[in-house]
Amino acid sequence: MLSTFGQIAGRPQLLILALMIFAQGSAFGATIPYLSVTAIGTLGMSDQAYSVLVIVSSISAVTISVSLGILSDMLGDRRHMLIAMAALGVVGYGAIYFFPSVPVFLGSTSLVIPFFYATSSLLFASARLETGDLEPAEAASINATLRAIVSAAWVLTPAGLGLALGASGTMIGAWGLASLFCLFILICATFFLKSPPSRLPRDTSGPGFGAALRELAARDMLIRMVSIAAITSTLRLSGTIWPLILTLQLGGKTADVGLIAGMTALIEIPFMLMWAHLLKRHSIIGIIVTAALGYGAYMVALAFASAPWHIYVLTLPGAAFAAALLALPLNYFQDLFPGRPGLGTAFLPINSFLGNGVNAAAFAIGSHFLGYSGTAWLGLVLAVLGVAGLLSVERRVARAA
Repeated sequence: MLSTFGQIAGRPQLLILALMIFAQGSAFGATIPYLSVTAIGTLGMSDQAYSVLVIVSSISAVTISVSLGILSDMLGDRRHMLIAMAALGVVGYGAIYFFPSVPVFLGSTSLVIPFFYATSSLLFASARLETGDLEPAEAASINATLRAIVSAAWVLTPAGLGLALGASGTMIGAWGLASLFCLFILICATFFLKSPPSRLPRDTSGPGFGAALRELAARDMLIRMVSIAAITSTLRLSGTIWPLILTLQLGGKTADVGLIAGMTALIEIPFMLMWAHLLKRHSIIGIIVTAALGYGAYMVALAFASAPWHIYVLTLPGAAFAAALLALPLNYFQDLFPGRPGLGTAFLPINSFLGNGVNAAAFAIGSHFLGYSGTAWLGLVLAVLGVAGLLSVERRVARAA
């Protein structure tokens, strides 16, 4: 790993991208762990309204991110896109901080902040290009390290915010901090990130926008996307319900939410590197399947939690399996389109969209009929269904090959 960090430090543009990825992870880490608690507990939004918000914001995010990902392959210049998306992040997060209310929260979260979400695919696509001249093993190690940097951001930001703001009873300040992280990305993209030296002539032999969309809509690709989304939706479902179980059912404090989120991210970092090392000896499909079933078992354990310390104990196995489900799907999809990082990385927002949709439906149904603890059982169901779909398509493709 020292050589990997040396590769990042020795490439100025890759180092800048790593810092921007850290800032973006910090913006997410400042707000996502407190999203349901703030919307439902602080602003008084209903469970059903929160579920609708998740769906609407997911539709916005996937439409924007996929379009920009495909266009970035066609145009080749991601810098100006990053500048615009970061600026909207400053506005969206800042509006919630300065004008905390349900209408502002709804508008910013569903219409403005999804533009900032697009920076994730743009940054990782840019990083993929920066490693294009390296050996595949070295590039994979750098990509895994960059993904671990996101978790490192989650170690510092949520825990620090939980300690700093937990006693106040509101986490609105987290959105102000997220706005500052967006400002940092804006400054880096504007003054330090390089644009292509010249506008290259468009490659007319490559697929156009419509053709790229049709590739995404192919049958096997759809099965892959839905299956991976079902698997990773367990992470989103867990992230939605365990803070509610902790604070509303078990008597935990808001500060506990930040501490557990930080602990989870800290544990994920070495496990991400471990899973990446195991790729040398095991298939990526086998690792994803193992992690999915393990995380399903973790969700079942959440259902039996009866004291705050139970949530703390479950952090270790949950983070271990979550590390694989966070780090590997992006590489899995990028490898399907090795020459088009924008299209390959476009699967990241698609997966988020589908996963958020499944999460929203599961949360709405589960919270209404089963309660927060009962909803955890749906995580196991989703993991099993996702594994079955993924194995079926991979076996069919292998037989055809």
